[in-house]
Amino acid sequence: MANRKAFETVDRTLRDMLGVDLPFGGKVMILGGDFRQVLPVVINGTKSQIIKASIVESSLWSSVKVLNLSENMRAQHDPHFSDFLLRVDYMKNRAIITPLNDDTNKLNEKAINAFPGEEVTYYSFDYVPDDTRNLYLPEFLNSISPGNLPPHKLVLKKGSPIMLLRNIDPKIGLCNGTRLICRGFGRNLIEVEILAGQFKRMRVFLPRIPLKSAEDAKMPFEMIRRQFPIRLSFALTINKSQGQTIPNVGIYLPNHVFSHGQLYVALSRGVSERTTKVLAKKGTNHDHSGIYTKNVVFKEIFTN
Repeated sequence: MANRKAFETVDRTLRDMLGVDLPFGGKVMILGGDFRQVLPVVINGTKSQIIKASIVESSLWSSVKVLNLSENMRAQHDPHFSDFLLRVDYMKNRAIITPLNDDTNKLNEKAINAFPGEEVTYYSFDYVPDDTRNLYLPEFLNSISPGNLPPHKLVLKKGSPIMLLRNIDPKIGLCNGTRLICRGFGRNLIEVEILAGQFKRMRVFLPRIPLKSAEDAKMPFEMIRRQFPIRLSFALTINKSQGQTIPNVGIYLPNHVFSHGQLYVALSRGVSERTTKVLAKKGTNHDHSGIYTKNVVFKEIFTN
């Protein structure tokens, strides 16, 4: 979910451009969202700060008319969806989702090692702009793995699933979070196939590009990594999976979820109980038998 400041910025921009002092300059805006899912990310934010960043806390919310959808498009009995499932590739139908980036990296490494085929390895070129005194050695920069950057060592195989980490060409569906399949490899180009959406099965080439570390990466410097803007997606974080349908989903919870809506998002990626599997390592409850895991819910978000 976007931070309310993003909506307020669009609102002010449209008012200024159109010269109309009405919400969004008098234009009708259609927004899609679900407050049971993940709320805006606030780095090291408290519960109250996260709620404050949601659109329900904006002055614009009083102008919003809420409409509820009544049909579950992920339902297995939807004939259009069932037909769709018959025509997609094997890897499109499967993924493991887990709360933390560190766990996705470990799972992806295990999966690519077990995946059949010859591996191709690409190494990044990392540097710090204006580092004239060479304070940061390449070996040190190579060892850093901010969540918004691809790994220094990128191991791929034909047919392996990957996820795009940047908006490359939204007009053909190449956006941050788009799932792809590796089809061919060159020295500085990778051929990939789009897995879903209007342009599914389209093949495109991805180049190496310079990528900046995020401002909130908790580093005292800005790093540039020249690498393909992708990472393996056998496993992905719960936040990255939001908005996607994964017919056969494995939910791996080595620890409890830590944010509002994460467990709901994880469980709602699948299409049925039969094809949704959960492994919760810390799932004991001394008062009850069986396996349990915590669910984090900010009830205040539903009171507006």
